[in-house]
Amino acid sequence: MRTFTTIDKIAQDITGFPVHTQTAIAVIQKDIVQYHGFLNNENGLQPINNTGLSFEIGSVTKPFTGLIFAQLLVEKKVQLQDLIQDYLPFPLKNNPAITLKQLATHTAGLPRIPANLHSQPDFDSTNPYKNYTIAQLAAYCSHELQLNNPPGTVYEYTNLGYTLLGYIISLIENAPLAQVVAARIFKPLNMQHSTYNVQEVITPIVAGIDDKENFCNHWDGGISNGSLGIISTIEDMARFAISMCDPSNIAATIQASETFTIDQSVIINLGWSELLILPENIYMQGINGGTGGYGASVLLNRNQQCSVVLLTNCWPWHYLERIYPLGKTLLVELSQ
Repeated sequence: MRTFTTIDKIAQDITGFPVHTQTAIAVIQKDIVQYHGFLNNENGLQPINNTGLSFEIGSVTKPFTGLIFAQLLVEKKVQLQDLIQDYLPFPLKNNPAITLKQLATHTAGLPRIPANLHSQPDFDSTNPYKNYTIAQLAAYCSHELQLNNPPGTVYEYTNLGYTLLGYIISLIENAPLAQVVAARIFKPLNMQHSTYNVQEVITPIVAGIDDKENFCNHWDGGISNGSLGIISTIEDMARFAISMCDPSNIAATIQASETFTIDQSVIINLGWSELLILPENIYMQGINGGTGGYGASVLLNRNQQCSVVLLTNCWPWHYLERIYPLGKTLLVELSQ
């Protein structure tokens, strides 16, 4: 088994996280996977086998939505330049000409979240998307929507955009998005322990830890399932990563090839960001995700068919500050 010095650095870093913090890591070369798991408990750090435990993956849900969009492109059910207004059953205020590709590349000019998310009557700050309804989304888009930029001009990360993209996919497929993802991705890839519904989870769920080091509530995606909501295991996520690096996966190749360029080192794909890592000259396709008490990443080097998946139950900003940079270093180490 190949050893990776970055794994030891990740383990060492976890010792500074709250008690009960877990991290599950998959290091993947083609279809060969190494798993590493760590638990920070009262007696210090210990290696554990947490391959079968479930974590929330937050916005790592987005490339699943992007993949289905790419599948619909392959099947010619949609086109990149289709206007979203042609699919939505409600009008958009001021009728902006937003395309499906702009939703998928975060270039539609939309704000990060709808302004009425936090003002909804049933808003729950511990589970903020759970009670947001299609009717509330429609009311916001029809009467309150204000774009931050003209469509197609500027990259601005938006959960709202992927909420709309997922909703449009559900309308095209005439089924809830969770069912579409299960039929088109989970089942073909044998991701038996992945779901949007916490009631369907059949493996133990690692409890999330918030910024105050307390266990916190699960986040439901609800109508925003296109943006977040998947619960999965490191084994299932490794299967997804392997599929994303498979050159025979036509939809995954389309995901990577349809782009919006930010600068010389960063481009946006359909559900992914792609970074040029220098001086190694490695193209890393990846995404990070987080909810109230979880952080996650899937990082791919499609050119070499290798990838890194990280899942943890720590507050996402702690994760992004400390573990994600090491995950990126691990992908570089794997690629060399």
